[in-house]
Amino acid sequence: MRFSALLLSTMLQLVITVVTCFHSLAVAQSAESYAIVTSSAIRAQSTMLNAFVAHKQARGFNTYVFDENDWSAGGLTGDAAAEALRTFLQQAKNEYNLRYLLIIGDPRVDTGPVPMKRTYPRTTGAVGQTPSFGTTTCNFSQSQVPSDFYYAELGGDWDLDNDGLYGEFGQASAVGTTTGDFGIGGVELDYDLSVGRIPTYGSSNNPSLLADGIIKLDHILTKIINYQTVSAASIDWRFSVLIATEGANRLFYGEALTNDVFSPQGITAVDRIYDSASCTLAGNCNPLLSTAPTYDQCTIPNVQTTLQSQTPGLVTWLTHGGGTGAAAVMNTLTAASLDDTKPFITFQASCLNSQVTNTNNLSYSLLVNGAIATVGATAISHGPGSPVDLTSAAHRSGIAGMGYEFNQRVASGHSVGDALMGLKQDADLYGRCWYWQNQVGFNLFGDPEVRLFDSGPVSVPMMPPAFMFVAGLVLLLVSSIVSGGRRSLKPTI
Repeated sequence: MRFSALLLSTMLQLVITVVTCFHSLAVAQSAESYAIVTSSAIRAQSTMLNAFVAHKQARGFNTYVFDENDWSAGGLTGDAAAEALRTFLQQAKNEYNLRYLLIIGDPRVDTGPVPMKRTYPRTTGAVGQTPSFGTTTCNFSQSQVPSDFYYAELGGDWDLDNDGLYGEFGQASAVGTTTGDFGIGGVELDYDLSVGRIPTYGSSNNPSLLADGIIKLDHILTKIINYQTVSAASIDWRFSVLIATEGANRLFYGEALTNDVFSPQGITAVDRIYDSASCTLAGNCNPLLSTAPTYDQCTIPNVQTTLQSQTPGLVTWLTHGGGTGAAAVMNTLTAASLDDTKPFITFQASCLNSQVTNTNNLSYSLLVNGAIATVGATAISHGPGSPVDLTSAAHRSGIAGMGYEFNQRVASGHSVGDALMGLKQDADLYGRCWYWQNQVGFNLFGDPEVRLFDSGPVSVPMMPPAFMFVAGLVLLLVSSIVSGGRRSLKPTI
């Protein structure tokens, strides 16, 4: 009897061991991967990076951390650093089955080892074809646009015409000939990785700026962990929105989002802050307002009061902008006063809110305090600033259309990284170089894997059927052995 009991115990232990090993192997082989690229200095000094890695692993991702030593880029800055990083990512994408990429480091294009890429999307004189209006000519001056989209789209040659100016506009559908850096072998709109960045300014050459950046980094990492692991019962506040538009001509953005995006998703707690007093009085708002907005004057104090009293999960605006502010909506001083315990996701339909040469730019300031993820433009962006149909392909790549698409995707459950990369992939540039500038210039600050309705803890995934079958065979063997020895196990009377 002791032999049979021992045999049973041994076989059961074997079942547990086999199933556990096979299941662990299956998870390791099938799980998508999450990569973090950073500098060795940040990697050594951050007190929260290891905890963040463990957090992502608990969410089911194979998680990897790389620094410049992993791609032999020590000392590289600027374009050389950007090229080295992208070459490494092209190899790592397939080797590690990468799905998400978080860049932690100084975004300025002249720094290293993980700068944004210096691109020139708006090519003066470039001609495009629109489905409805024939040819359009790029009459804008060509200017530099820092971008992380270069690390999301890994397949194309962004300097196809070999003139040293990366990402120049061209006809996305060009076949047989090239225009700018588009065409066969050139820039693609499809993305390979969902990319986000946590700016961390400074380097070993500027230790005081780096030390401050790492303090902010560790705070942001902690905030992300908390955002993704709170109980589902505690996130009701995220089912709410604040929309602000400066100027009566821009309230169409808020009405389209309210009626076409948030209401169908069951998000009815929407605070609208418009400059609508004069048009409401005259009865000629475009579109007409069926209900009164929360405020009919768009001012920073009105936005600040609403943020503090309502703690919305999503915030978006359409207005003029600069490196430290969005006109009549937000500035860095106000950002510092916000409640950071209930951080929001924001799409900032403004110019220059993510101006990376400003180490306290508005998007970064909000990520540090008030927001969990921010999408803003690193350079000049393009409207429209007057009523258009945001469901039309002709307007989908204007900043209002991008904000509409982003919020629609986030509200329906997409991660912030997938929402931004997905709208770029599905965009119709409509033959317009200024639309391509928008696509390149709008970047995500924050974790690309964050979702509006994240909560935790994450449940352990079910075992795949193949491994349940293996477990069944082992259990069948145990049953057979035990049945054969049942007499010796039967108690005597």
